[in-house]
Parts: sequence; structure tokens; C-alpha cells
Amino acid sequence: MNFTCQAISKSAAISYTVEICATSRDACMKYEDKQKFDDLCRNGCPNYSHKWSCPPYAPPFERLASKWKNLYIVFIHADMEQFSYIKNDYLKVKAANSMLKSRADRFIREMARLHGEAVSTGSCRLCKPCRCKSGMPCAHPESMAYSFEALGIDVGRLTEDYFQRPLKWYSRQSVPEYTSVVCGILTNEDLSGEYLRAEYEKCVKN
Repeated sequence: MNFTCQAISKSAAISYTVEICATSRDACMKYEDKQKFDDLCRNGCPNYSHKWSCPPYAPPFERLASKWKNLYIVFIHADMEQFSYIKNDYLKVKAANSMLKSRADRFIREMARLHGEAVSTGSCRLCKPCRCKSGMPCAHPESMAYSFEALGIDVGRLTEDYFQRPLKWYSRQSVPEYTSVVCGILTNEDLSGEYLRAEYEKCVKN
């Protein structure tokens, strides 16, 4: 299912699309390659070993999802031409991603509270800095969520197979056609598309 929403700020009214696809935990396991994505994080991400939500501390998807049977993949994207009012290309993408992530996070956290467990849009942002950096335990273990990537899931293949859209990335002097976030809800319940849309619209207010 998919539907269009609007985010309204002082500068613009931005339209974005929410797509939600129902699948199973088992079907998603074919996208898992924990070692590959742990290695990518180790070699390319400053969060590696510095956040409890990131490798090497994040479990494999199979272990995290073991007590759930259903997975609802949430793919939210916005066309970048709407951000032309921002002159700096990098800041355009940063603003778009921040807008999408904040809305996705609100939705999946509420769905996790009601129905199961959230798979987040990226590394945990509950604490700044994460207490992992100082060797202290997580301050909010009940609220922390892992991303698909941290769990070893190939998100690029996931979005192409389920939504027929590749992930687009910012590169210097090149703004992508659209930007997106991917997250998920693990549950043992069967949630209808109408219910998920109504709950999203209830959770997200501009």
C-alpha cells in the first residue's frame, strides 16, 4: 500500500510518499549477510563500535526477529526538487533526510509499543553521545532500536525487490532524484493497510 503526505514548515510544504509492504520474518532472512555489512561498517562508518545500536554490538536479523513472524517494511521517500529553496546541495539532502527520519521514527516507535518491535531508520539517536563511547551500558535498552543495515540486511536489494525502487545517494555536486528512509515493524499480529495508514497519520503531525 502507499499514500502521500505533506510536511509543512515555515519555508515550504513538502509532499512525500509512504509505502508499506507486508512480508514475513523468514522471507526477509534471505537478505541477511551479517559479516558483509559488519565489515562495511568497520571500514566506513565512524559509529562502528561507538554506538550500542551499531556493529559489532547489533545482533543478526535472524536472532532479533526470532520471536516475531510478520515484518512490515516501511519505505518513505520524497522528491528532491521540492527542496530547491535550500541553496546548498548537501543541506538539501540533510534537511530531507531529517524530515523523513523524524516522521518514520515516531511511527515505528508507536507501532512497536502497541504491537512488537521496531527496526529503525539508522543508528540510535536517543542519547548524544551514546554511552557506549565511555564504556557505559545503554541508558535506554528498552527503547533502543537497530537498523536493517546494522542487523545485516541488504536494504538496497530489499527496496528493489519489494518497492521496485533503488536507493539513491548524495554525492558531491549531485543531488539524487529522491531521498528515502527504510524501517520496519516486527510483530505477530496481522495489521491491515487501512489500520497502518490511520495510525501513521495519527502519529505524524506535520
